[in-house]
Amino acid sequence: MPYNPSLVASAASVAIASLTLLGLAACTPASAPSGETSAAPSPAQTAPGDAALSLEAPGCLIGDWYISQAELQGFYDSVTEASGSGVAFTVDGDTGLSMDGAQFEYTPDMVLTIGLPGTEGIAALNGSITGSYTADTGTVVTSSETVDVEYTYTIGGVTQDATALFGSGITTAPIGGGEYECTPVGPLVQFDNGFGRVPVQLVPAS
Repeated sequence: MPYNPSLVASAASVAIASLTLLGLAACTPASAPSGETSAAPSPAQTAPGDAALSLEAPGCLIGDWYISQAELQGFYDSVTEASGSGVAFTVDGDTGLSMDGAQFEYTPDMVLTIGLPGTEGIAALNGSITGSYTADTGTVVTSSETVDVEYTYTIGGVTQDATALFGSGITTAPIGGGEYECTPVGPLVQFDNGFGRVPVQLVPAS
């Protein structure tokens, strides 16, 4: 298929926008989509050193958390399936999320290979987003965010600043509000992929 700038731009917009959806993104809390249930933690997953994690909300959110490459891949696979765009994503990297009861820091460090019709693009996301947050027994909401994240998008050997290319919408904070539950291995959070909710497991960073 020949290079089609409008098709690539459309697909790239979905891809880059989906980078910022990663996190507790929706401002209005919602349950998992009808017919979907939160995945139960694997019995093989345990906290480091078998340390018991808090199961009391909202205290279970406090800690330094890690979102694995496998969890990120599952998230982006859900974007491909839900969008029906035919755009495929391959994740290389991971994301950190620290919460101390009042402040949060989100630290993505990942590269997303985007399989587009007739070509391939690379989206890179690294840096940090910090701010304050409040949480009740099932929902977390942030405010006062400070964004220090670099977004780039490369296609056809040309690298562009994705912020300039796609506008300020891609620099939204990763935690805008969303439902969560406490599990023995860490918080299980319903992430917004732009089409519905996807359960993503946080585990201790160390």
